[in-house]
Amino acid sequence: MKKYFFDRIGQGCSEYDFRGRDFAEPAKAFQLAQMLALDLEVSGGDEFAGGSVNVRNADGHKLFTVRIGEPELVAA
Repeated sequence: MKKYFFDRIGQGCSEYDFRGRDFAEPAKAFQLAQMLALDLEVSGGDEFAGGSVNVRNADGHKLFTVRIGEPELVAA
């Protein structure tokens, strides 16, 4: 098992994951990152719209990034 950390990066704020989660393979960490990004997109919070979930390993190296839904465009 390896430990993966899921940082949420937004326009004006960032939340770093200091606890992390253990997974046997990187694909499982990627799936969790996708679910976190979807949850942040549908939860209605604008602070992370257009941001990302960055996954890093225990050494602090970024492994991959999953984009959070783009901010909605409102017609004038």
